[in-house]
Amino acid sequence: MTKYELINLLKDCSIALQTPVLLFNEQNELAYYFPDSFQKPPHGLRNLHKTYLSESRKHPFMIQLYKDPYDQYLFLYPWEGDQGKEYVIGIGPFLQQKVSTKHVRMNLVMNEISTELESQVTQYLEQLPVFNLVQVNSMKRLINQLLPQKEIEDTVAAFENEKIRKHYQKFTQSLNSYPELVASRQKFIDLFKKGDIKTIEEYQLYREKVVKDSNIRSWKNQMIRLVSELGYICVGQGAVQDEVDSLCDFYITFLETKETLDDLKSLELNILQSFLDRLNKVGDFPHNSPLVERAQRYIFQNLTTNLTLKGIAEILNVNPNYLSGVFTKERGVSITQFINQQRIKEAKELLCITQHSLMDISLLLGYNSQSYFTRVFKSIEGIGPKEFRQKYRSKEE
Repeated sequence: MTKYELINLLKDCSIALQTPVLLFNEQNELAYYFPDSFQKPPHGLRNLHKTYLSESRKHPFMIQLYKDPYDQYLFLYPWEGDQGKEYVIGIGPFLQQKVSTKHVRMNLVMNEISTELESQVTQYLEQLPVFNLVQVNSMKRLINQLLPQKEIEDTVAAFENEKIRKHYQKFTQSLNSYPELVASRQKFIDLFKKGDIKTIEEYQLYREKVVKDSNIRSWKNQMIRLVSELGYICVGQGAVQDEVDSLCDFYITFLETKETLDDLKSLELNILQSFLDRLNKVGDFPHNSPLVERAQRYIFQNLTTNLTLKGIAEILNVNPNYLSGVFTKERGVSITQFINQQRIKEAKELLCITQHSLMDISLLLGYNSQSYFTRVFKSIEGIGPKEFRQKYRSKEE
């Protein structure tokens, strides 16, 4: 198939699948795209797919689906054109759900990209089509039929057989240590449920049995399991569901930005300590009326947006004065104070485990200015955010 024939095929794919199509050259640069109306990503996002492109080239003539931190999905297909030139075909990008402004802002900060690009990134993502899982699987089957294939069945079969053999070998080797592993995990969970600081040491012993190599992906997967399990236990022990969900989302998103074992180990300590703190404060959250529960849920879900008493009351379809009175009576603080308390909790997490500037953190948490963020932080914590970060790091050293 010539490049000209391929481009015509890509156009047909784009029209039939209702998604952009891309063609990358040997330097992983975008050589062609369709439709012409497709808005290319802002500069800050253009390098996101280069790692995936390089990885995909290791598996020529195979369809692979990749997902980036902004929840963009992209089918990649390495192909050798006429005159021996190597290309990578991209089908997409597309989304599986609409991306919120909060998600965009958080990812910009996490990936150390200027938040000034927020509107550009949001506009770029809004143009992308949204497909559910059934549609994505149908696309994959169709693409496999359309794009040229090499005779690789024997290679694939051999690869699969070898993979099965290795998995079986690993499984049989693990049987001997299984009872010890279960006991270690249970001990860590029991300590965590008690809010015992020894949880950290016990978890590290357990993790050493589970993750026996230095593979970054293995560590991240284990940490995702850790966050999910700690969150589940916290909710079971009476912690506020939405607050725990927010904390889980934060850590799962943030750990994906880490690239070294040292960073992951440091983050692991923060995760364990943070969830222990949440668990030990369960008694501080009395049962609330349905109205206050709904108000809290909305606040937790929209913490980085411009939250006001009037706006929340409109969403809940109640009188602002009535909501204010009920909330203050049950929680002991006003809605504005509660919002600031929750934002400062998030700020403390960011100050401890990231290098983000105070300006970035203030913007991420919905404050219009760094100076106002600093005043609020100091009124709640007694010291400013800069001093808090310095104090935390001096303890670490």
